[in-house]
Amino acid sequence: MSPGLPFSKETFNSSHELDPASRLLPASSLTSQHLLIRPTEDIQSFLKKDLCVDRLNHIHQYLWLAGRPMPPKPLNFQIATSRDIVADHRIDMHLVWEHPQRLHLKPLPRYILDAEFWAANLMTCEGPCCTQARRNHISPDPVTTCTKDIYKCALGFLYSYISLVRFECDLAIAHEHHLVPKDVTWEKWLRFVHQLLDKGATNPSNVNLRYLYGELRLSQLNKIYAFRYASPLRGYQFTYQTYGELFRDYLGPLTAGTIYIALVLTAMQVGLATSHLGENASFQNASWGFTIFAILGPLIGVLLAGIVGVFQFCTNLVVTKRLTQRQFALYEDQKVQNQVP
Repeated sequence: MSPGLPFSKETFNSSHELDPASRLLPASSLTSQHLLIRPTEDIQSFLKKDLCVDRLNHIHQYLWLAGRPMPPKPLNFQIATSRDIVADHRIDMHLVWEHPQRLHLKPLPRYILDAEFWAANLMTCEGPCCTQARRNHISPDPVTTCTKDIYKCALGFLYSYISLVRFECDLAIAHEHHLVPKDVTWEKWLRFVHQLLDKGATNPSNVNLRYLYGELRLSQLNKIYAFRYASPLRGYQFTYQTYGELFRDYLGPLTAGTIYIALVLTAMQVGLATSHLGENASFQNASWGFTIFAILGPLIGVLLAGIVGVFQFCTNLVVTKRLTQRQFALYEDQKVQNQVP
């Protein structure tokens, strides 16, 4: 069988019409099985993945260690404090900042600015619980059905942007960093924000608990996750792109500690050369113990860093191997299903 044309001649013609939902959603999305599909195939699953912040909700009681319970500061303040704004579509990285002063912000999607999309997908539910309710002639309520989490996350996400874009210069910054669609003018934004405020969008009871906090520090989130799951090697977000970065991060403090140890040993050597401290038994014992520590301490630190690196490498290797086997088995199943007799 000869391969077919992957797209039609009318694809790039202006007369080629798209359905309303497709105009608002991304071109494609990933399923839980890492397969690319059209978002319109399962809008509820897409919205849950795009808006829900379950990972932060699981550690909500510890978020005060990573940030303050107050709205985020406006974009002009973020720029003034030398923070680099990074457009990041991962919702769990929205309003998370990392060293050196890099703030992740999820761009405002078009669908969340469309009232008809809200009415069709965020105010109603097509899940099993609501389907059963309809069969029993019970009117689904977005406050009590399974859309509650998505609805609150969507309002919370808007709540964060109300605070981020307070002034006209904030909107210009948002346009520059592709955070807000270009066709949203200051007048449109004013009307939009005023309606949200009038309808109680900033009421804490209407938003997801995560958005009661503003900016969150990634290093603290990593520590919270390590504590919460009793695993020092498990963090909220792995920040290293290479193993060299991992070793530099671990060996940096060790280098500073080694310099301090060298200064202390030099001071002890001078002290032992004096008659007052050289004949002091306690100072001699302390010098002996610290000398042993100076020899073994850095060596143990290097070994621990090496063990961490090897463990991370082996873990990534096993996870990658399992993922590869699972994905290629899935691809083979798809080939069989799509095979034309």
